[in-house]
Amino acid sequence: MTGYSIHIGLNHLDEQHYPGVPTLRAAVNDAVFWRSYAEQQGYKALSLHDGEARADAVLQALAGCAGQMQPGDILLLTYAGHGGVMPNDKPAGFDNERNDQTWCLYDRQLLDDELYEAFEAFPEGARILVISDSCHSGTITRVADTDLSRLLGKGMAAAAGARGILSRQLSDEVQERTLEKNEDAYKAIQDKYRVKKQAAGVKAAVKLLAACQDDQETLDGANNGIFTEAFMSILPDPAYATANCEMLMAAVRNRYQFPVPNFFQYGGIIDAFDYGFPFAIDIPNAATVTGHRDPILFEPATRTVAAPEQWDTLALQTPAVLLTEIEGDLKGDFAGGTDVNILSHKKTPTGTALTLEVLSMPAELGWSAAHALQTQLAALHYTVSVEPLITVNPAQREKTSREGDANNPDYIQEWPPSLLQGKVGIGWHLDDAHSQLTKARDFVLAQNAEAHVRVGHIDTGYIQHTCLPVYLNREAARSFINGEDENPAIDLIESGQDGHGLGTITLLAGYKTDKAATFGEFEGYIGGVPFAEVIPMRVSESVVIFNSNNFCEAVDYAIEQECEVISMSMAGKPSKRMARAINRAYESGIVMVTAASNCWYKGPGALLPKCVMFPAAFERVIAATGAMYNHQPYDVNFLQQSRFNITTKYMQGSWGPASRMTRALAAYTPNTPWASTVHPFVRSGGGTSSATPQVAAAAAIWIAHHRDAMEAKGYYKKGQQWKKVEAVRYALYRSAAKEAAFPEWRKYYGNGILRAYDALQVGVPDEQELKKAPEAESSIWGITQLVSSFFANRQLFRANGPKPEPEALAHELLDLLYTDPQFYGLVSTIDLGNEAGIKALVEDAAFRQKVLQSPYASPYLKETMVA
Repeated sequence: MTGYSIHIGLNHLDEQHYPGVPTLRAAVNDAVFWRSYAEQQGYKALSLHDGEARADAVLQALAGCAGQMQPGDILLLTYAGHGGVMPNDKPAGFDNERNDQTWCLYDRQLLDDELYEAFEAFPEGARILVISDSCHSGTITRVADTDLSRLLGKGMAAAAGARGILSRQLSDEVQERTLEKNEDAYKAIQDKYRVKKQAAGVKAAVKLLAACQDDQETLDGANNGIFTEAFMSILPDPAYATANCEMLMAAVRNRYQFPVPNFFQYGGIIDAFDYGFPFAIDIPNAATVTGHRDPILFEPATRTVAAPEQWDTLALQTPAVLLTEIEGDLKGDFAGGTDVNILSHKKTPTGTALTLEVLSMPAELGWSAAHALQTQLAALHYTVSVEPLITVNPAQREKTSREGDANNPDYIQEWPPSLLQGKVGIGWHLDDAHSQLTKARDFVLAQNAEAHVRVGHIDTGYIQHTCLPVYLNREAARSFINGEDENPAIDLIESGQDGHGLGTITLLAGYKTDKAATFGEFEGYIGGVPFAEVIPMRVSESVVIFNSNNFCEAVDYAIEQECEVISMSMAGKPSKRMARAINRAYESGIVMVTAASNCWYKGPGALLPKCVMFPAAFERVIAATGAMYNHQPYDVNFLQQSRFNITTKYMQGSWGPASRMTRALAAYTPNTPWASTVHPFVRSGGGTSSATPQVAAAAAIWIAHHRDAMEAKGYYKKGQQWKKVEAVRYALYRSAAKEAAFPEWRKYYGNGILRAYDALQVGVPDEQELKKAPEAESSIWGITQLVSSFFANRQLFRANGPKPEPEALAHELLDLLYTDPQFYGLVSTIDLGNEAGIKALVEDAAFRQKVLQSPYASPYLKETMVA
């Protein structure tokens, strides 16, 4: 068996043929690398660079190899350079191909039909492996301007261009001038293949590994193209020594997120070529052909988004989801294309809102996709805003975090009261020494057996269980997840903690349980406010994924349903849409309690900043933080190290900075009861997820008891309903346990630890004692305005070309602080309301350098870091 290789690289093209074509920097370097690699593998190599790579020379080189090769031999053909596309007039039924894809050789473009014909000369049993670091997309492809995948690709290339990185696509203008100048020559070539079926006569086994999909653009680099650069890092790795094409392309996809590499194959089927390392010259049964495959044109990209069961700290990869709000009417239909799914298309009072899933971009890079689409739609004269909706938090693996483990009913041994198991049983958090929820509930029902209150429960939904709330409103239950319009908030996927929504809804308002279900340790109501009517609202398949759009729709639904309390044990990054939903709920008199968030102690699981996240960080929300059984902070620093040896990645509660603790309140966690699908209950509920429904229950109990007094003071009147929220918070905060429970209560708990019964003894405050909280937007968007003005003077906005709005980039920078681990220490301590501190930060050269180095920052944001 013999290996032959041809390596084509063109930085320069003949400008007489391609008027105005730009020079590439890295294509010849790519060809040099591939020749060096081929020779190391034992190939007989030929290089054609720049002026050597003329169409006749390439076709002659291919013909020479075809004449020499025998069954079992292999040709490695690599190309790096510009790619093009030209329309053809093939009749219907021929290849379903609207255009000819081309390699831009020095003197003219080589059509894909010509390559197919050249491959026909190779014998059956031969192998051809093609590496194409090029692209073929462009407006001349006759794809509508409203193909969102195509706009995404153009926008990503334009963003790279803002940083000085060229696309390897032949630009629209250059292609049009080239075709106009050489129309007759290309028409003569196309006419030759007008009624010839592509690859019909190819007998060799052909595999093409391409840098991007047909509607995308790949990028030149300083030293190598990004596709070749990915192979340069993969091929020396022993882990890929036996990888087949599919495995290699999956590895390439993990090296960069856009564009999406493509792979297709046709001709003879040689089993060892399919299943073995494709660059190997000597393979078993190399000449044995077991079948034949036709080319699959426009084959969709293979995606690598993890299934729900793989959601964990290392394997989680979920696509970016974007909210695209367009003012006015759309100019024609919008199509998603190959990389974008249109999840929803809704009319708004001002225009249209599209929810888009970007299959090729993970949620962490959502801003890159958002800027790409926004700039391209703006170029089409739309007034449009685009922002990411997804926050991904690391889930707990069973081996590294025991919270809510359905298969282990015991307390988490590192946390109190584990050493007292058998003496302290399930339900301890309800007692008089802790939340006082049992005493508060009994007191209210003794005063009024008809006490009632409506609570919205925003989570992953619920699963059937014997202790679901007795007043669970199944008719009003809703799912806000795309495609689940008919789902009454039933949790379809069990991931993260075992039935997360089930666990929190039973802590909130669970029904009576008996000792048989609680290991002989507890009987009675397991929920804090069992007389509450609860409306479940499902906003996510998993607690580890927070979709702010789903959350906002759920909040509006809670307002419509006249809920008086909302409990949500989830957290994420802020957005203007989220802030406005919080404001609407506050003005409607809804007490909103949301989890402060959690973080992990150490190791790969330490993937969240240790601070209060959103919406809990807004001043119109009660942020639920955590206190342990012994009233100390839910923080590993307060474990007695002589008794507890923390060696794994255990979850702990988040708190701080001080500016976000002014509306916080602690409740008890971990080792609270957790409703389970294996045991009725386990002892290991944890996270601020367990604290949140306790605080919400106390708020609901207080409202049920003091409703008449609040109505008498006018707090239920339209325009005055925010006073109801502040009255509830006044009572909860004044009655909370403070110095007597823990000396540093303000730092870790904000306003103390929940005492529900004591709160009932605090009457309804008079109007003059209540102060309206700042609007949620003002809690964070001062930083946006400040940073926006800074960005407006940067190089990006002094240069011509597409660019996002400064405010969008400021929003991205805020998101980046919560996304990139190198900023977690900063965001856990910074006061976003301190304008002088924020100004000093963005002007700090070391900070700007970190942004430039961040793998999560968009090209546009990086460019704003340049003076």
